[in-house]
Amino acid sequence: MPPAVSSGLPLHPSLATPTAIVESFIAAWNANHLEQILAHLHPQVVYHNMPLAPIHGRDAVRAYLADKVPFEWVDWKLLAIAAVGNKVLTERSDDFGVGGVTVRLPLMGIFEIEDGLIAAWRDYFDLAMYRQQLKPSA
Repeated sequence: MPPAVSSGLPLHPSLATPTAIVESFIAAWNANHLEQILAHLHPQVVYHNMPLAPIHGRDAVRAYLADKVPFEWVDWKLLAIAAVGNKVLTERSDDFGVGGVTVRLPLMGIFEIEDGLIAAWRDYFDLAMYRQQLKPSA
C-alpha cells in the first residue's frame, strides 16, 4: 500500500525507491500542482534553498510556496540523478515563467527520503543569477 500523507493524496505504489519518489516530485512540479508537490513531503520536511534560510515543516513550505507569485508554467529538466541509500542527488535546470518572465536556473539538489516521503530537500544555486533574471528588461 502506498504511503498516505495528511493532504489525503497517496503516492503511487510504484514509488518504492528514493529515485522514483524524486522523479515523481519533479513530475508534480512540472504539472504545476501544489497539492501533488506537497503530497511528496514529510510533515517535518526541511526545505533549504541554500542561499536562504531553511523552511521547517510541510505547512511552512505550503505557506512559502503559496506566498510566491504563481508560476505561469514550470519545466524542471532533470539532467542527471544518482542515489545512495535514502539520498538522491539531482542536476537540474529549473525553468519557469513568473510575471511574464522566463527564468532558467541551473542547480544541484539533494533529497533525503524517509518513510516514502521527502524529509529534507536542499537546492544549491546562484541567487544573484536568479534575481537578475527577474529584473525587467531595459
